[in-house]
Amino acid sequence: MDLVLGVWRTMHNRCYNSTVKAYPNYGGRGIVVDQQWHGSAGYKQFLQDMGPRPEGGMIERIDNDGPYSPENCLWATRDEQANNKRNSRWITANGKTQTMAQWAKELGCNPSNIIYRLKSGMTPEQAVTTPIAERPNAKLNADDARYVKENYPMLTMAQIAAKLGVSKKTVSNIIHGRTFRDVQ
Repeated sequence: MDLVLGVWRTMHNRCYNSTVKAYPNYGGRGIVVDQQWHGSAGYKQFLQDMGPRPEGGMIERIDNDGPYSPENCLWATRDEQANNKRNSRWITANGKTQTMAQWAKELGCNPSNIIYRLKSGMTPEQAVTTPIAERPNAKLNADDARYVKENYPMLTMAQIAAKLGVSKKTVSNIIHGRTFRDVQ
């Protein structure tokens, strides 16, 4: 089946077929398809207005509460579409407004990291502009792990941790074989 035809049919089903799973989020909340995109002539008009579907393209409504219409639709990637959802959380920092997912991608973390930061009392600006700290284990290599195993228990975990610049938990994980198991 023609890829654009499939999109056109799905769009109509979401808006007018109450037995379709997605109906409550579209037709059920008043989303409609522009009259000029109805019927067999409507498909031709839809194709003319939208053009061919690009690789990975999905139909996107610019105004999430607006209709499927030539002025409100475009082809978008999955990532672009994910940022135009009703439940997207928008955060502004340093004059730049993005979704939490976009900020997380920029920071190199998971959105849950930003949520945790907000819940712990950081301002939205702090939550999305403070660099994500490196994990202590990321600093260690096999030679460091060998040093831990050779010097414990002659040195305490606290002494080893201080020397390597990591936490006592990291040292404990090496000693008890939770990390660097194959290092002798």
